[in-house]
Amino acid sequence: MKNSDFLNILQSRRSQGPKMQKAPAPSEEVLEAAALAARAAPSHNPAFPVRFVVADSREKLADIFEAALGPDADQAMRERARSKALKGECAILVIGPKPSHDTPAWMDRENLMTAGGALTNFLNVLWAEGFAAKTVTSREITDPQGLFDPETERLLCFILCGTQAAPAEPRPASPSILSRW
Repeated sequence: MKNSDFLNILQSRRSQGPKMQKAPAPSEEVLEAAALAARAAPSHNPAFPVRFVVADSREKLADIFEAALGPDADQAMRERARSKALKGECAILVIGPKPSHDTPAWMDRENLMTAGGALTNFLNVLWAEGFAAKTVTSREITDPQGLFDPETERLLCFILCGTQAAPAEPRPASPSILSRW
């Protein structure tokens, strides 16, 4: 390989959840670099179908999580939902297009593949800059209160990130996933 440093960064990247993170969160400069790398993901869609939203108000995010539970949720469920919004030093929403009834299945798949590539590039920049990150999914949010447009967009996942609190465990050896036909 011509660029072994780049390959080592990619091969060493690990998901590290909030328990393996500490302050500080990534700087604006690192987040912008990650977003630029994400934008380089392949896409056939003329309007890039993915965007990243930094949740500056974690309390507002906790309100949204709590509201998504519905009126039958007990206090313990409400507290658990709120606590999930407060995990990690930084929370970033990954937003993609919501397919409509006339969206061709191939277009939805291509948009999701673009989202996966964009997410990977974003995570790789964070990792290369010394930040831990983990992607997590969420229950459907029907009233995102301005975070995204639920008519045309959907929440794909969250990125929780912060400075690595400890080195990541090395990835165990695994068989190749490359084959030939």
